[in-house]
Amino acid sequence: MKINNTFGLFLSLLVIFIIGCQHIQNQMKSDPDDTTVSVSVDDDIPNIEPSVGKVFIGNAGDRFGTDAFALNTATIDGDILKVSLSYSGGCETHQFTLVASETFLESFPVQLHVYIAHNANGDTCEAYPTEDYHFDLTPIKTMYQEAYRQEAGTIILRLKDAPNTELVYEFTM
Repeated sequence: MKINNTFGLFLSLLVIFIIGCQHIQNQMKSDPDDTTVSVSVDDDIPNIEPSVGKVFIGNAGDRFGTDAFALNTATIDGDILKVSLSYSGGCETHQFTLVASETFLESFPVQLHVYIAHNANGDTCEAYPTEDYHFDLTPIKTMYQEAYRQEAGTIILRLKDAPNTELVYEFTM
């Protein structure tokens, strides 16, 4: 009788172990639609897409970070702001957010103050990587279209610390 109880206990533990392993395997599987991949650009590796930063319209304070970085270049191509950024770090994932004012400066063309916020996530490494980032300007275009009730327009983006004197964002229907 003692052998049957031991065998039953062993069999029960084996079943629990197998179910637990299957549960862990299912947790490790990821759906590509549920993950966001941040890719940094290295000049030595061709055909890597630049990282895509988030865009926020409104008063962000310091909620997206205040870590230092250098803004090397900034250009606009269609609805995309393209920037080259350098920063100290390299061990943690860094996040860059384009923060735009929610109020246009009334001029012709209108102007908009924007800046890039940097969250280094506590990265204390001492490398100095340079990466390309893209920001989709469509939310800014939508804000303009709703404010001025026009499909086409021009906005001068006043990007803080930009090496260029003015960034002209033009869009048509």
